[in-house]
This record gives sequence, structure tokens and C-alpha cells, in this order.
Amino acid sequence: MGMLRSAVLCGCFASVAFSLAEGILPLERFQKQIRLLITVLLLSVLLRPVLHLKDAELSIQDADVNPQTETLTASLKQAQESAVSESICNALNRALSEKNIACTVSECSLHIDPDNSIIINEVVITGNVQTGTVYLREWLGTEVKIREGGSSG
Repeated sequence: MGMLRSAVLCGCFASVAFSLAEGILPLERFQKQIRLLITVLLLSVLLRPVLHLKDAELSIQDADVNPQTETLTASLKQAQESAVSESICNALNRALSEKNIACTVSECSLHIDPDNSIIINEVVITGNVQTGTVYLREWLGTEVKIREGGSSG
């Protein structure tokens, strides 16, 4: 019962915080991306206690629950990584267009570490690859692999 109360309380606080943050951000053109990110974060806050039932006072030993929990965790992680990837691609494309560079980021490959660090593995670009690569290296660092859209690497 305490875990359920904690989950509901976390959900309420998170939704209030996200509503306030959404009200503070005046940019309507990013409203779709902000709502997607807020939805993913809210889902992760609400599902976190449910996915960690094994660690709580309710220790369920049923073998059927474990695969479901792992599937939910994997789906949540994939949705979170997809939303973050889309957001990063949009931000990079916006920055490139502000610099008037005819280059587009078509894909960002990344993963999120257990400590919630976002690690960008690879960025796929099209257009003016040379100039785009110079700016992307400056922004992302040299560890990130930058690849042209049609080539194999």
C-alpha cells in the first residue's frame, strides 16, 4: 500500500512540475517535442515503482511476472531512447539551420546508461557533409561517429 501511495504521489508531483515547466516555456513551435518528452518522463516516473516490485516489500516469485516486467522495462527504455534521439536530431538540425549549413541530421543512434547519462554513438547526416561534420564535431566531440546518409561507414 505504501508503494502505491508513493507512486501516486510521485505521479502527482511530476505532472504538476511538468505542467509548470510547460507553462514557463513560451515556444509553441516546440510544443510537440516538449509534450512527447514530458509524456515519456511521466510514464517513467509512474512505471518506476511498478517495475521495481521485486525490490519492494511485495516479493512476487511467480515466473510469469518476470518476463512481463522485463518486456515493459525494455519497451519503456526503447521509447525513452527514441524520444531523446528525436529531440537531439531536431536540436542539431535547428542549430545547423541557424548557421545556414545545408546539412541535415537524419538519424541519431544513442543509448542511456543506468546512471541516466545519454551517450550518442553515431549521427547520420546528409547534404553538405564536410561543413556539417566540422560543426557536429565541435558540438558533440570527437568520440561520436559521424556518417554520411548513403554510405556504409
